[in-house]
Amino acid sequence: MTTATHGPEPVLAGGPGIVTGQDTLAKGALNIWDAIAISVSVLAPGMAMLLNVPGVAIVAGGSTPLAFLLGGVGVMALAFVIIGFTRRMASAGYAYTYAARSLGRSGGFLAGWLYAFGFFCFVPMTMAGVSQLFCSIVGIDTKYWFIFFLIGMALLVLLAVVRIKVTTRTQLIVGALTVAIIVIVDLVTVAKGGHSGNTLQTFTFGHTVSGGFNGVFYGIILGVTSYIGFETAADFGEETGNPRRSIPIAIIAATGFAIVFYLLTTYALTIGYGLDNGMNFGSDPVALKTIASTFVNNAFGTLIAIGGMLSAFIVCVACATAAARTLFAMGREGVAPKAFGRTHRRFKTPVNATLAIALVATVAAVLVGYLVPQAAFGGAPPTVYFFYATLGTLCVLLVYIGLCFGGMAFFRRVKARYNIVLHGLVPLVGAVIFGAAWYGSVNPQPPFPLNLTPIITGVWLVLGIVVVLALRARRPAAVAQIGSILGEEGGEDAKLLG
Repeated sequence: MTTATHGPEPVLAGGPGIVTGQDTLAKGALNIWDAIAISVSVLAPGMAMLLNVPGVAIVAGGSTPLAFLLGGVGVMALAFVIIGFTRRMASAGYAYTYAARSLGRSGGFLAGWLYAFGFFCFVPMTMAGVSQLFCSIVGIDTKYWFIFFLIGMALLVLLAVVRIKVTTRTQLIVGALTVAIIVIVDLVTVAKGGHSGNTLQTFTFGHTVSGGFNGVFYGIILGVTSYIGFETAADFGEETGNPRRSIPIAIIAATGFAIVFYLLTTYALTIGYGLDNGMNFGSDPVALKTIASTFVNNAFGTLIAIGGMLSAFIVCVACATAAARTLFAMGREGVAPKAFGRTHRRFKTPVNATLAIALVATVAAVLVGYLVPQAAFGGAPPTVYFFYATLGTLCVLLVYIGLCFGGMAFFRRVKARYNIVLHGLVPLVGAVIFGAAWYGSVNPQPPFPLNLTPIITGVWLVLGIVVVLALRARRPAAVAQIGSILGEEGGEDAKLLG
């Protein structure tokens, strides 16, 4: 593999903060459909509905659709905030840049610090899901899961380093086929009335396995995990043609699709098991496959498992590329190792950052899968999956909360026609829902090793604060550059939200 180039440093040209030079990303390589494919693929609808929903149902029970509805309201509010930013600027590592422009340079660094780590966590998580599902489909003992994990990581590096358009087109095809199969299962299940008929009681707090309100809020954590990624197209703002138009459309399309699709599927699953059979629902690790086999046929159940596996692999690639671009943005501006800010000589992708993520993700999977596998979760691969799903989501939720509050400040500063409802209340709703999800994930305390995830998140946040304080003291010029490099900024589209 060709190594990264080591040419001259990026230079600013064409206006303040606009980067040009040898170590730049491939401008205009993606169109609007590629941007939509990126966001939808990181949502991983097939994987989310196959692997995440039982984790919600184990506590939310028959109220599982409500947990996904509340999570959807939160991400819709955040989508409005992110679109407000994208109308004015396009950048790799969107969370890092947007937080820097609204919460200050240190806030931007911490957002990038948490966001990159969160998306990094989704790499071992999703690849563990791939290896588990592969073993199940072909009938191999899951004790061999790590062999397939390594094969998957090698393929990930190959796809993440080649021209990004190849990756996004693969994502679009796999995602569309998987969703089509699941929708058929949903519609057949609803048409047959599931276990005991259709009911809107699934959208109330009264049918949780335990805790009522607490059960739903605890369930929101994996519900929100299923939505994470709706905004990932913003990470590719520098590589997308007409980003201030294409990225908002991609975010709206991904968010709207996710809410409708998740509500339909979780509703079908809930009535498929029965409103008051949440314990059985939550204890089935492949509930969607079971419902497909029960209400359609066994062939559809197998297709669901295959689609979930492919979806998990594609989202693993997408998460790795998103995390790599955040590291690229931070490395380019000198607040992370500069090697991360280098791109591949031929493909113009952040190869050093991608290789680093693949290597560390493999080590992370080994640490959890071989040191603390839990039989209660189903063995090593599910333990890796749920551990890093929880840890990654807790980190990303902090970024989402920060972006909601940052958006409130940003809109107040730049909007000539500031609207207290649209620019103040909507972001606040998002922050409250994400805060409730964070609280629900730690109270009551989850089982080992998930109970370690809030501690690790806190330690990572504190470490980030120490790093940025050290940078401010020793390299103030580097801190001044945080969030300064953009693909483009301003333009007529910025007036649309005015």
